[in-house]
Amino acid sequence: MRWYIGDIQGCAREFERLLKAIRYDPARDELWCLGDLLNRGPDSLATLRLWRDVGGRGVLGNHEVYALLVRAGVWPRKRDTLQELFDAHDGDELLARLRALPVLAFQAGGGAGVRDVWAVHAGLDPRWRGQLHAVARRINDAEHDDSWLERPEVSFATRVRCCTADGERSRFDRAPEDCPPPFQPWDQLYSGDALVVHGHWAWRGHYRGPRTLGLDSACVYGGALTAWCQEEDRVVQVAASAASSKNN
Repeated sequence: MRWYIGDIQGCAREFERLLKAIRYDPARDELWCLGDLLNRGPDSLATLRLWRDVGGRGVLGNHEVYALLVRAGVWPRKRDTLQELFDAHDGDELLARLRALPVLAFQAGGGAGVRDVWAVHAGLDPRWRGQLHAVARRINDAEHDDSWLERPEVSFATRVRCCTADGERSRFDRAPEDCPPPFQPWDQLYSGDALVVHGHWAWRGHYRGPRTLGLDSACVYGGALTAWCQEEDRVVQVAASAASSKNN
């Protein structure tokens, strides 16, 4: 089975519980995390070690971009929960794994009634319509250096919530119905056949649209951690523990 998991953000306890709930078996299953594995929550190091040890895959999120550019000395450091990761003997090896992640990942359904999937952390630029495979190759195949992390395409895919049809982004991050005009939720501008599975929009929470599926259910804020199985079209959630909530 191929499983996708929304933003973990250092909630290692919930991550471990969710893997048990879905009966994840690295010898049989695939695990795709939708970015933002780290930061804000209490256990970024434990989260990344578990993700590595179970053969996890994924796409790049904005918190990975932040961690990598801070570690490289390119961006100034803000308030974060990454010191334990930066100090760990295997911290740089884990960060190198994150740097190698793609921004867009396509997975064919491969069976009757199983939809093709695009995985992305935040969303898709409307200007990529009809050329997603070419765009993915262009972005993913470039050298993943510091300048790559700051490319406009990477920023869009890891940060968008509301935008215009010509790709202008808003910084608005609350309920999608309240996106300030002329902006609208990016998914309203997506018309492809493949299901886009994404995270990033904690305020929106887990939702199912006709062409998109959101799996960021705000675990780090006391919500839940959500997984979705592509073959079975099945959702599994575990509730956040008080110890993992950013608000505690």
